[in-house]
Amino acid sequence: MSKGRRRRSGAALLPSAVMALFLAASTTPGSAAPDINGKWQTPDGATIEIAPCGAAPCGKIAAFSPPPGYSLQTTRDANNKDASKRSRKILGLTVLWRLKPTGERWVGRIYDPRRGFSAEATVTRKTRDTLNLKGCVRVLFKVCEEETWRRTN
Repeated sequence: MSKGRRRRSGAALLPSAVMALFLAASTTPGSAAPDINGKWQTPDGATIEIAPCGAAPCGKIAAFSPPPGYSLQTTRDANNKDASKRSRKILGLTVLWRLKPTGERWVGRIYDPRRGFSAEATVTRKTRDTLNLKGCVRVLFKVCEEETWRRTN
């Protein structure tokens, strides 16, 4: 070993290696699903609030135009395919759940109270202020519909 050069042992290199991995992980752009939290308006004018529900986000109905003769507080989930759920209030109803990050989007379930059924959901943030939602159900074949939600807050 030449004078002025020190040889580092494997144990001495370990902290440097751990720090390098930590820095690489914290500065490398990932493919994490984008933040979708906030209040979003559907094409029908309802407001869905997406916020953390435990470890994952979920979406709840925060506002909507009630049918004639009803108010926000008295409108029930009357179209639900499951008769035992038809007395649930629409206001505050969870309509997006089981969301899991998958690359640049979220996948989970979505419920449409107008039709009374749930579907597979894919949520993609197109811009800071727009979400694209795709809901798919399998009948004899897969049927999908898409809509864009716009940020309200």
